[in-house]
Amino acid sequence: MSGPVSGTQVGFPRSFRIGGRWINSYKVLLCVGIYAGTLATAVLAERSGLSPLRVGLGATACGLAGLFGARVYYLLVHAPVYLKRGSRPALWDSERGGWSVFGALLTFIPLSFLVARLLHVPAAVFWDHMAIGVLAGGFWIRLGCVFNGCCGGRETRSVFGVRLHDALGVEKRRIPVQFLEMVWWLLGGLAFLWLWPRALPAGSYALGVLGWYGLGRFFLEPLREQPDLVFGTVRIDQVVAGLLALGAAAALVFGVRL
Repeated sequence: MSGPVSGTQVGFPRSFRIGGRWINSYKVLLCVGIYAGTLATAVLAERSGLSPLRVGLGATACGLAGLFGARVYYLLVHAPVYLKRGSRPALWDSERGGWSVFGALLTFIPLSFLVARLLHVPAAVFWDHMAIGVLAGGFWIRLGCVFNGCCGGRETRSVFGVRLHDALGVEKRRIPVQFLEMVWWLLGGLAFLWLWPRALPAGSYALGVLGWYGLGRFFLEPLREQPDLVFGTVRIDQVVAGLLALGAAAALVFGVRL
Protein backbone atom coordinates (compact mmCIF):
# COMPACT_ATOMS: atom_id res chain seq x y z
CA MET A 1 0.00 0.00 0.00
CA SER A 2 1.41 3.37 -0.95
CA GLY A 3 1.05 6.64 0.89
CA PRO A 4 -1.40 9.47 0.23
CA VAL A 5 -1.58 10.85 -3.28
CA SER A 6 0.38 14.05 -3.58
CA GLY A 7 -0.73 17.18 -5.40
CA THR A 8 1.75 16.43 -8.19
CA GLN A 9 0.45 12.94 -8.88
CA VAL A 10 -0.27 12.10 -12.50
CA GLY A 11 -3.68 10.46 -12.57
CA PHE A 12 -7.25 11.31 -11.70
CA PRO A 13 -7.42 14.63 -9.83
CA ARG A 14 -9.78 14.78 -6.86
CA SER A 15 -10.51 18.46 -7.50
CA PHE A 16 -10.79 20.81 -10.46
CA ARG A 17 -9.92 24.49 -10.33
CA ILE A 18 -12.94 26.39 -11.64
CA GLY A 19 -13.32 30.15 -11.38
CA GLY A 20 -10.41 30.39 -8.97
CA ARG A 21 -11.85 27.79 -6.59
CA TRP A 22 -11.10 24.12 -6.11
CA ILE A 23 -14.24 22.04 -6.67
CA ASN A 24 -14.46 18.34 -5.81
CA SER A 25 -14.30 16.27 -8.99
CA TYR A 26 -17.30 14.17 -7.98
CA LYS A 27 -19.49 17.26 -7.70
CA VAL A 28 -18.32 18.47 -11.11
CA LEU A 29 -19.06 15.16 -12.82
CA LEU A 30 -22.32 14.83 -10.91
CA CYS A 31 -23.40 18.08 -12.59
CA VAL A 32 -22.15 16.73 -15.94
CA GLY A 33 -24.16 13.54 -15.38
CA ILE A 34 -27.38 15.42 -14.59
CA TYR A 35 -26.81 17.62 -17.65
CA ALA A 36 -26.12 14.64 -19.91
CA GLY A 37 -29.15 12.82 -18.58
CA THR A 38 -31.35 15.85 -19.18
CA LEU A 39 -30.14 16.22 -22.76
CA ALA A 40 -30.62 12.52 -23.51
CA THR A 41 -34.16 12.63 -22.12
CA ALA A 42 -34.97 15.79 -24.07
CA VAL A 43 -33.68 14.35 -27.35
CA LEU A 44 -35.75 11.20 -26.90
CA ALA A 45 -38.80 13.28 -26.01
CA GLU A 46 -38.44 15.33 -29.19
CA ARG A 47 -38.27 12.16 -31.30
CA SER A 48 -41.45 10.95 -29.59
CA GLY A 49 -43.34 14.14 -30.39
CA LEU A 50 -43.18 15.51 -26.85
CA SER A 51 -41.83 18.90 -25.78
CA PRO A 52 -38.07 18.44 -25.25
CA LEU A 53 -37.90 21.56 -23.07
CA ARG A 54 -40.72 20.60 -20.73
CA VAL A 55 -39.74 16.93 -20.47
CA GLY A 56 -36.07 17.88 -20.03
CA LEU A 57 -36.86 20.35 -17.26
CA GLY A 58 -39.08 17.76 -15.60
CA ALA A 59 -36.28 15.22 -15.70
CA THR A 60 -33.87 17.77 -14.19
CA ALA A 61 -36.27 18.46 -11.35
CA CYS A 62 -36.56 14.74 -10.61
CA GLY A 63 -32.78 14.34 -10.78
CA LEU A 64 -32.18 17.15 -8.29
CA ALA A 65 -34.83 15.73 -5.98
CA GLY A 66 -33.00 12.41 -6.20
CA LEU A 67 -29.96 13.99 -4.58
CA PHE A 68 -31.95 14.58 -1.41
CA GLY A 69 -33.13 10.97 -1.32
CA ALA A 70 -29.59 9.74 -1.99
CA ARG A 71 -28.36 11.59 1.09
CA VAL A 72 -31.24 10.40 3.28
CA TYR A 73 -30.57 6.76 2.34
CA TYR A 74 -26.89 7.18 3.20
CA LEU A 75 -27.74 8.73 6.57
CA LEU A 76 -30.13 5.88 7.38
CA VAL A 77 -27.53 3.24 6.52
CA HIS A 78 -24.88 5.02 8.59
CA ALA A 79 -27.25 6.18 11.34
CA PRO A 80 -25.18 4.69 14.22
CA VAL A 81 -22.15 6.74 13.17
CA TYR A 82 -24.06 10.02 12.95
CA LEU A 83 -25.94 9.38 16.18
CA LYS A 84 -22.62 8.99 17.99
CA ARG A 85 -21.45 12.32 16.60
CA GLY A 86 -24.57 14.04 17.83
CA SER A 87 -23.99 16.91 15.42
CA ARG A 88 -26.84 18.17 13.23
CA PRO A 89 -24.53 20.11 10.87
CA ALA A 90 -22.70 16.84 10.11
CA LEU A 91 -25.89 15.42 8.62
CA TRP A 92 -25.65 17.74 5.62
CA ASP A 93 -21.91 18.34 5.50
CA SER A 94 -21.31 18.28 1.74
CA GLU A 95 -17.55 18.28 2.21
CA ARG A 96 -17.63 14.77 3.71
CA GLY A 97 -19.77 13.33 0.92
CA GLY A 98 -22.11 10.43 1.45
CA TRP A 99 -24.66 9.53 -1.25
CA SER A 100 -26.35 6.42 -2.57
CA VAL A 101 -27.93 6.00 -5.98
CA PHE A 102 -30.55 3.67 -4.51
CA GLY A 103 -31.74 6.39 -2.16
CA ALA A 104 -32.42 8.65 -5.12
CA LEU A 105 -35.48 6.52 -5.87
CA LEU A 106 -37.02 7.63 -2.56
CA THR A 107 -37.60 11.14 -3.90
CA PHE A 108 -37.12 10.68 -7.64
CA ILE A 109 -40.19 8.46 -8.10
CA PRO A 110 -42.71 10.42 -5.98
CA LEU A 111 -41.85 13.71 -7.68
CA SER A 112 -42.07 12.10 -11.11
CA PHE A 113 -45.80 11.49 -10.56
CA LEU A 114 -46.35 15.20 -10.02
CA VAL A 115 -44.15 16.19 -12.97
CA ALA A 116 -45.91 13.72 -15.28
CA ARG A 117 -49.26 15.20 -14.28
CA LEU A 118 -48.00 18.71 -15.01
CA LEU A 119 -46.73 17.52 -18.40
CA HIS A 120 -50.08 15.84 -19.13
CA VAL A 121 -48.44 12.52 -20.00
CA PRO A 122 -48.83 9.12 -18.33
CA ALA A 123 -46.25 8.57 -15.60
CA ALA A 124 -45.04 5.36 -17.29
CA VAL A 125 -44.36 7.24 -20.54
CA PHE A 126 -42.43 9.92 -18.66
CA TRP A 127 -40.38 7.27 -16.85
CA ASP A 128 -39.53 5.51 -20.09
CA HIS A 129 -38.07 8.74 -21.47
CA MET A 130 -36.16 9.46 -18.28
CA ALA A 131 -34.72 5.94 -18.36
CA ILE A 132 -32.28 6.88 -21.14
CA GLY A 133 -31.27 9.90 -19.07
CA VAL A 134 -30.54 7.66 -16.09
CA LEU A 135 -28.28 5.50 -18.26
CA ALA A 136 -26.46 8.49 -19.74
CA GLY A 137 -26.11 10.30 -16.43
CA GLY A 138 -25.06 7.23 -14.47
CA PHE A 139 -22.02 6.79 -16.71
CA TRP A 140 -20.65 10.26 -15.91
CA ILE A 141 -21.57 10.15 -12.25
CA ARG A 142 -19.64 6.91 -11.79
CA LEU A 143 -16.69 8.52 -13.58
CA GLY A 144 -16.85 11.08 -10.79
CA CYS A 145 -16.29 8.21 -8.36
CA VAL A 146 -13.12 7.30 -10.25
CA PHE A 147 -11.73 10.83 -9.88
CA ASN A 148 -12.87 11.20 -6.27
CA GLY A 149 -11.79 7.71 -5.25
CA CYS A 150 -15.10 6.64 -3.72
CA CYS A 151 -16.84 3.30 -4.40
CA GLY A 152 -13.43 1.78 -5.23
CA GLY A 153 -12.58 -1.88 -5.64
CA ARG A 154 -10.58 -4.22 -3.44
CA GLU A 155 -6.83 -4.50 -3.76
CA THR A 156 -5.71 -7.08 -6.32
CA ARG A 157 -2.56 -8.42 -7.96
CA SER A 158 -4.48 -9.51 -11.03
CA VAL A 159 -3.36 -8.38 -14.47
CA PHE A 160 -6.76 -6.73 -14.78
CA GLY A 161 -6.10 -4.50 -11.77
CA VAL A 162 -5.75 -0.74 -12.21
CA ARG A 163 -3.73 1.58 -9.98
CA LEU A 164 -6.31 3.92 -8.44
CA HIS A 165 -6.61 6.03 -5.30
CA ASP A 166 -9.41 5.91 -2.75
CA ALA A 167 -11.25 8.83 -1.15
CA LEU A 168 -8.39 9.28 1.32
CA GLY A 169 -5.81 9.48 -1.46
CA VAL A 170 -4.34 6.02 -0.80
CA GLU A 171 -3.21 4.59 -4.11
CA LYS A 172 -2.87 0.88 -4.88
CA ARG A 173 -3.70 -1.68 -7.54
CA ARG A 174 -7.44 -2.28 -7.36
CA ILE A 175 -10.27 -4.13 -9.08
CA PRO A 176 -11.63 -1.35 -11.37
CA VAL A 177 -15.20 -1.58 -10.06
CA GLN A 178 -16.11 1.96 -11.12
CA PHE A 179 -14.96 1.30 -14.70
CA LEU A 180 -16.85 -2.00 -14.79
CA GLU A 181 -20.02 -0.22 -13.73
CA MET A 182 -19.46 2.45 -16.38
CA VAL A 183 -19.23 -0.29 -19.00
CA TRP A 184 -22.46 -1.74 -17.61
CA TRP A 185 -24.18 1.64 -17.98
CA LEU A 186 -22.84 1.95 -21.53
CA LEU A 187 -24.06 -1.51 -22.53
CA GLY A 188 -27.44 -0.70 -21.03
CA GLY A 189 -27.62 2.49 -23.08
CA LEU A 190 -26.81 0.65 -26.31
CA ALA A 191 -29.43 -2.00 -25.56
CA PHE A 192 -31.98 0.72 -24.78
CA LEU A 193 -31.39 2.48 -28.13
CA TRP A 194 -31.61 -0.85 -29.96
CA LEU A 195 -34.93 -1.70 -28.30
CA TRP A 196 -36.50 1.77 -28.37
CA PRO A 197 -38.04 1.56 -31.89
CA ARG A 198 -40.03 -1.46 -30.75
CA ALA A 199 -43.54 -0.77 -29.51
CA LEU A 200 -43.20 -2.17 -26.00
CA PRO A 201 -45.88 -1.46 -23.36
CA ALA A 202 -45.44 1.80 -21.46
CA GLY A 203 -43.16 1.38 -18.48
CA SER A 204 -41.21 -1.54 -19.95
CA TYR A 205 -38.10 0.52 -20.66
CA ALA A 206 -38.04 2.02 -17.17
CA LEU A 207 -38.42 -1.42 -15.62
CA GLY A 208 -35.70 -2.74 -17.90
CA VAL A 209 -33.27 -0.06 -16.77
CA LEU A 210 -34.05 -0.68 -13.09
CA GLY A 211 -33.57 -4.40 -13.53
CA TRP A 212 -30.39 -3.94 -15.56
CA TYR A 213 -28.76 -1.71 -12.98
CA GLY A 214 -29.87 -3.89 -10.08
CA LEU A 215 -28.43 -7.00 -11.75
CA GLY A 216 -25.07 -5.39 -12.47
CA ARG A 217 -24.78 -3.81 -9.07
CA PHE A 218 -25.63 -7.11 -7.36
CA PHE A 219 -22.59 -8.82 -8.87
CA LEU A 220 -20.24 -5.83 -8.64
CA GLU A 221 -20.97 -4.94 -5.02
CA PRO A 222 -18.83 -7.76 -3.48
CA LEU A 223 -15.82 -6.39 -5.36
CA ARG A 224 -15.87 -3.09 -3.48
CA GLU A 225 -13.30 -2.37 -0.82
CA GLN A 226 -15.60 -0.57 1.61
CA PRO A 227 -19.22 -1.70 1.18
CA ASP A 228 -22.07 -0.20 3.20
CA LEU A 229 -22.87 -2.68 5.97
CA VAL A 230 -25.85 -2.97 8.31
CA PHE A 231 -25.91 -5.23 11.37
CA GLY A 232 -22.16 -5.56 10.91
CA THR A 233 -22.17 -8.04 8.02
CA VAL A 234 -25.07 -7.41 5.64
CA ARG A 235 -24.15 -5.65 2.40
CA ILE A 236 -27.29 -3.55 2.23
CA ASP A 237 -26.62 -2.22 -1.29
CA GLN A 238 -26.28 -5.75 -2.64
CA VAL A 239 -29.54 -6.73 -0.98
CA VAL A 240 -31.34 -3.69 -2.42
CA ALA A 241 -29.80 -4.32 -5.85
CA GLY A 242 -30.98 -7.93 -5.84
CA LEU A 243 -34.50 -6.96 -4.79
CA LEU A 244 -34.60 -4.25 -7.44
CA ALA A 245 -33.54 -6.68 -10.16
CA LEU A 246 -36.00 -9.35 -9.07
CA GLY A 247 -38.86 -6.89 -8.70
CA ALA A 248 -38.30 -5.32 -12.11
CA ALA A 249 -37.94 -8.73 -13.78
CA ALA A 250 -41.12 -10.01 -12.15
CA ALA A 251 -43.03 -6.91 -13.26
CA LEU A 252 -41.86 -7.41 -16.84
CA VAL A 253 -42.57 -11.14 -16.92
CA PHE A 254 -46.00 -10.95 -15.31
CA GLY A 255 -47.06 -7.84 -17.14
CA VAL A 256 -47.23 -5.45 -14.18
CA ARG A 257 -47.28 -1.91 -15.52
CA LEU A 258 -45.81 1.16 -13.86
